Amino acid sequence: MTKKQYVTIGLCSTLLIVVYLFANTKKPSKDLSKEPSKAIATEGSFHFEAYLVEVNKGLNADTLQMINNLLPNIANKKVSDTVGMLYNLCNHPEVTAYYQSVLATKMNDDTTWSMAGERNYLAGVLSGKNEELRAYLFERAIEAFKKASAMKPNNDTYKVKLATCYMDGTPDVMSGVSILREIVARDSNNVDAQFTLGRYGIVSGQFDKSIVRLEKVISLQPSNADAYLLIAEAYEKIGDIEKAIKALEKGKSLVEDPSFKQEIADYIAELKKKI
Repeated sequence: MTKKQYVTIGLCSTLLIVVYLFANTKKPSKDLSKEPSKAIATEGSFHFEAYLVEVNKGLNADTLQMINNLLPNIANKKVSDTVGMLYNLCNHPEVTAYYQSVLATKMNDDTTWSMAGERNYLAGVLSGKNEELRAYLFERAIEAFKKASAMKPNNDTYKVKLATCYMDGTPDVMSGVSILREIVARDSNNVDAQFTLGRYGIVSGQFDKSIVRLEKVISLQPSNADAYLLIAEAYEKIGDIEKAIKALEKGKSLVEDPSFKQEIADYIAELKKKI
């Protein structure tokens, strides 16, 4: 998937910056997140503790020993972060998310619950073909953001993230849309809510509505590269190639990554052939 596609049908970039704290630099001997797990109950519920046993069997012995030495103090945030980092380095962000949820249960504050939601959300996105694991992770993410929102009912950031979980990880898309519409009804200048609705408009084929939302985002944040790239996609879909190119040019000027700039430039060249 190219970065352009990633922006278009993937995640809200503001979530990604917060969520993905550790790089995945080492492949495990067996990537359980991308194959059916033996730990799925016959009734369809996901038994994460049993799944974790299988994950641990695939870890390096030294890494597993280090983790086991830390687990008695898992309620300590620094310890929890270290355990999470080790599992992330072993390409198991779903286990990182699990222990963040354990920490959130113990600390029971909105910030820790929000982080648990973010980690479970991203792990769900990265869960590959394991649909049972994916469903479990998004369920945990929704639960976490609900708890955070209940603790801070005026925090619309938590509500936007909750809505994103519904829209990206469950069949109940309209619950997410309803949350976002409620937010923009109260505050039409909420950039995250407008952006997420604009992104959904593209995914669902409602390109005209998406353009309206994303134009609002751009009016509020003229330097939002993602908004320009998304609106370019919407313009292309409705056949307005010139506006799509103009938006891509603006987005390219705001992107710092040279390779990404080149991808955008190549795509602009392709679009110009259609004029």
